[in-house]
Amino acid sequence: MRAGRTQRLTLSLALLAIAGWCPANVPDDGRGAANGPPPAGFTLGERPFAAAASWNTPLAASAVLERLDWPADALFGVAWSSYSPAIRVSAASDPLVSVAYPASWGRPPGHLAIRIPADADGARGSDGELLVIDGGTVHNFWQFRRLNPAEATAQAYAAADLVGGDGWGRASPFLGAGITAVGASQLAGLLVQAETDRGEIAHALQIAIDAAYAKPGYTGAAIGGDGLNPAGLVQEGERLAIPAATPMPDGLSPLGRKVFRAYRRYGAFVVDVAGGVTNLRAQANAYDEATIAALRRDLPRISPLLRRVKQAGR
Repeated sequence: MRAGRTQRLTLSLALLAIAGWCPANVPDDGRGAANGPPPAGFTLGERPFAAAASWNTPLAASAVLERLDWPADALFGVAWSSYSPAIRVSAASDPLVSVAYPASWGRPPGHLAIRIPADADGARGSDGELLVIDGGTVHNFWQFRRLNPAEATAQAYAAADLVGGDGWGRASPFLGAGITAVGASQLAGLLVQAETDRGEIAHALQIAIDAAYAKPGYTGAAIGGDGLNPAGLVQEGERLAIPAATPMPDGLSPLGRKVFRAYRRYGAFVVDVAGGVTNLRAQANAYDEATIAALRRDLPRISPLLRRVKQAGR
């Protein structure tokens, strides 16, 4: 449900009066990164965020999972070629771009000066997402539009520390780490080819739940949400997982097997809503049609196995 984005921008404007001020050109993930030394660098393909972040914490053997009554006609898929972000890594040789953005996610309106590859633009779909990694920071843009080599606009902006941050926003003072409905970084839980090519997925994944199944409100580390159905299955911010003893379905693709194992070990967080389908998100400027098509065939056999994590265990 893409209308939720506008609602979130309105919410951010209302919260700006009580939010902490962040300098427009100094990213802050809500944990003081803007006031400390420059963050260490990050290489795409590494596991993002601090080791202790909930995204990177496996479920304990004692975790308690509650069955979800997924409807028989529920649809499961992958957001990839649209409604999912491309990832671009900033280089010293890239043009310096001034990105103008309005007040959003606890930040006042401003301009961000950042080096962005000349061919980078917002992804297909009305969300127009773009992630730019600059050193140890991931910059999240919504409805990014490249005007010329030196100028761009975005209708929402947030940033997160990839090394010391936890990938979530801050409730008070209100400050988003990304542009998902829950305020988490869009890199948190994203399927990234450089990661999946090098081995297993060593973190929780992110899910955009079918809007029909999204309850009002939000929970956990979420700082926002756009669920509207009181009879829904889950709230945004909830963690889902496949029970550890569940056998893997036969015949999954290589990427499908990795997703299944990640769901069993780390689970997935519900971070947003989608129209008519429950989606994983995969890096838009990576993978190939055959890999994503195979994963799409896998997910109707994998995703209905997900349950609500009632207690993560110790």
